[in-house]
Amino acid sequence: MGALVAGILVLLVTGWPVAAVGTAAGVVFIPQVLGGGKASRQLIGRSDALADWTRRLADLIGSGAVGSTREALRRSLLSAPSSISPAVTNLVNRMGPQGVESALRQFADEVADPAADKIAMVLILRERNGGPGLAEVLTALATDLDERSRMVREVEAERAKPRANMRTIVLTTLILVVGMMLFARTFLSGYSTAFGQVALLVVATVFATALRWMRTLSDPPPPVRVLTHPGLAQVRT
Repeated sequence: MGALVAGILVLLVTGWPVAAVGTAAGVVFIPQVLGGGKASRQLIGRSDALADWTRRLADLIGSGAVGSTREALRRSLLSAPSSISPAVTNLVNRMGPQGVESALRQFADEVADPAADKIAMVLILRERNGGPGLAEVLTALATDLDERSRMVREVEAERAKPRANMRTIVLTTLILVVGMMLFARTFLSGYSTAFGQVALLVVATVFATALRWMRTLSDPPPPVRVLTHPGLAQVRT
């Protein structure tokens, strides 16, 4: 509704259809482009949650308080971080009817993070082969996750700089355009023609494309999964 109202107001003031459409699109598009940081914050939160949960598993197994991987997973549910608690709950509920390995694979799919894949693979191998050393491996994974969170925070601090530059560019451009419309309207009279509207469309398209490109450069790359469902892996090959 806000975009529609803004577009109508610009059309009434300028009489330029392209400016009206561009304004309406900008109201929706610009906040999305200038926002940023959400994916990194989610990655950091997920890493911290997985690290806490993995360290809890390691403590349970290393202390001898539990006698099996199944029991450790059930006990870990009581202290699972809230962001991954639903996935851990589903994991525990699935272990009975589906088995530990299938439940762990589905847990990794729900969390959709390479770190969850590694945790699931370690637990699957332990369930298959048994043997000592699981607590030490889980502790090492938790330490790696802490380090990943630290590095992502540092990278996000660097990515915040181009996003701040983008906000400055957009704000400066808006102030310049509004100022010209208020105090130098004759300078913009060329855009009132059909050719001027086409030129305005080209300018707006280039500007929006540049903003989108700059936003893409500041976004984190999508995570690459390392554990896939066996059936899906066969389909891909």
